[in-house]
Amino acid sequence: MDQQSESKKKDGRGGARPGAGRPRGRNNYRSIALRIPEDVAEILDRQEHRSAYIIEAIRAYDREQRKRTILGFEISYTKEA
Repeated sequence: MDQQSESKKKDGRGGARPGAGRPRGRNNYRSIALRIPEDVAEILDRQEHRSAYIIEAIRAYDREQRKRTILGFEISYTKEA
């Protein structure tokens, strides 16, 4: 074998290649896992689209919190019986 062939010889290991793999930034979602009380689980079980229900509930809660912050309200929440 000549010297030029030896320098091009690969070591047999793979590696990153340009353009390979799943594109980044394509999906702006993350998966999370959490434990919830049984009464909340029952509410979610009644929903046709749990994820959409949870997403909208969190966004609505956040909107209300920001309104209260802007208006200077001080609200305390109590657990429902």
